[in-house]
Amino acid sequence: MSEPALLVSLSIVTTGILLGLIYALVASGVSIMYGCIWLPNASNGQFFILAPLLAWTLTNELHWSVSASIVAVLLIAVLLAQGLEFSLIRRLYDSPTRNIDYFVLTLGLTQIVSGLFSLTYSRYSDQYALPPIIGGVMFIGPFPIAKIRVVVVLVAAAAILALFIGFKYHRLGRAIRALFQNREAAALRGVDVKRVYRFTFILGTAVTMLGGLLYAMAYSFDLSLAWTMSITAFAIMIIGGPGSILGALMVGLVFGFTQAIVSAVSTPSMATFTYLAAMLAILLIKPSGVFNR
Repeated sequence: MSEPALLVSLSIVTTGILLGLIYALVASGVSIMYGCIWLPNASNGQFFILAPLLAWTLTNELHWSVSASIVAVLLIAVLLAQGLEFSLIRRLYDSPTRNIDYFVLTLGLTQIVSGLFSLTYSRYSDQYALPPIIGGVMFIGPFPIAKIRVVVVLVAAAAILALFIGFKYHRLGRAIRALFQNREAAALRGVDVKRVYRFTFILGTAVTMLGGLLYAMAYSFDLSLAWTMSITAFAIMIIGGPGSILGALMVGLVFGFTQAIVSAVSTPSMATFTYLAAMLAILLIKPSGVFNR
């Protein structure tokens, strides 16, 4: 293989892994919310972009370090999720049509947050970027890769692994899986359903915002990314199967590599069209998703 071809191949592999893990992480947050609470969070893209925007504000306007900004944003994510759960989400836990109610509610949140972004951040810039936590590059043979992207891959992989292990072995993880299967049976066995719902919403929101931070650590971003990520996360959840972290990981990697490959020979817009077309084809064959939860 010639050196230019090798460089292109390595670029596709590294980009595919990086994007795939971030997609999988965000889709996991969306998936566990829907699988447990039956909450199709249409505002996930807005929360995804809110995290790096807050970090950008702390680093550029208040001159915090990037590390401190990231920690602060993760704490804000937990507090924000608790506030939303207390004021809005818990009021619909017992609704027989809560999937539709939640979808309408989160669509409303999407419009409100998008309007706030338009009134505030859209006046600053069309493109945003966070300063890297760690500078420099490392080499894989002749191919240079930014060290910060290696850090992002490791953190995203660790977060997905922690979710997988937690859901399999931790008491709360097992309770969430029980609710995935049967809410009434889980309640009869002593599971505090509403407490688990509350934890799941907070966890899903925090995971989604962590994905936004990781993306911003590796790439520049703009406000339109919120809508792209919202569609992508839903597509991955539907194909992978609601409630399945393994499904989110596998399909997320497929989407990431599809975007990397098509972007190498065409445009990112064509890459998005390609994997969404693949989603429709898969759903025609297996409407319930590839993986069972």
